[in-house]
Amino acid sequence: MVLAQSTTTSRFAVPSATSASFNWSTDFNSASELAAALLRLGKSFDVLQLSPGRLQGHFSVAHLQDLSILSIQTNQLLLLNGERGTDSITFSLETSGIHDDHRVFCRSIKPYSLHGFKPDLQESHFQLTAGSTSIIAITSAKKFSNFLARHEQFELLDSLHKSNSLQLSVEQYFTISRQLTWNLNNPLNNTELRSLHTSNIFSLMLEVFTNAKSNQFGSFKIAPRQQLICELIEWGFENSTEPFKLDEISNILLSSRRTLIQGCKENFQKGPMELLRLIRLEHVNYALRSHELRKSLGLNKIGDIANHFGFTSRGHFSASYQSQFGETPRQTLAQAKHQLISAANN
Repeated sequence: MVLAQSTTTSRFAVPSATSASFNWSTDFNSASELAAALLRLGKSFDVLQLSPGRLQGHFSVAHLQDLSILSIQTNQLLLLNGERGTDSITFSLETSGIHDDHRVFCRSIKPYSLHGFKPDLQESHFQLTAGSTSIIAITSAKKFSNFLARHEQFELLDSLHKSNSLQLSVEQYFTISRQLTWNLNNPLNNTELRSLHTSNIFSLMLEVFTNAKSNQFGSFKIAPRQQLICELIEWGFENSTEPFKLDEISNILLSSRRTLIQGCKENFQKGPMELLRLIRLEHVNYALRSHELRKSLGLNKIGDIANHFGFTSRGHFSASYQSQFGETPRQTLAQAKHQLISAANN
């Protein structure tokens, strides 16, 4: 067996689009850095840190033939919201046993469960528990559906279109976890072997699905209030420079104040205005870390950046920022400038 060389970083960096690495990994210390790693895979996500404190995470990916396996480790509660694409199916499970705050489309997950396999689902919205590790296999929905059709599993295809979660047995859970983890940690650069291991994963999923009873599949339907939360997060990231009032936001999203407040409290234990404030803080954090973004905005001073994202009180902003990210805005900016100089010298 010939192994491809692993690309690992001690600080955030992702390979260029021309990189031929069959696997790579990186530490991330901000939600925007995790979003950049996912974007490298063609997945556009807004990522928000929900719990306060310094973020320390690790992202890994290994590519097989027509299938990629990624791992996300995080010490903070994270929310990811985005589009997974028109031809994408995932097999996702939490592998550390720490899943108390895990949610998929605002629904809590159960221990030993598999998620993300609804073939026609184009959106993605999920939370990752602080201290957790999640492993996700991503492949073409069309190719997996064709695989099932070749095995004449037409009823199973129908079940997958109606569900997005499956309760596994403990044995099934650990079998999937071990196989995905092994492939993540043992990258292959031999095309035949990569294709073989993709087929093995497809066959494992087929075995798990065909042995499952109908009551193990969780019915999937996004309730109006859950859809509203997804729309609020998306709207918040797209409109982060002006602090709208709650009544204005309710009118824009065609919702009542009460529904908006209840939805946020149920899912995040925060009100909508607090949630939007965290999104604006996230944008400030991203700007302080990104020389390119500061240059494009024409902003260099911390106060100007904070004001651009709707923070008018310098003292209140500084306290809120330090409470959320475990460091002052000045420390974030200084570290980003130091890394920029170090990268230029290497």
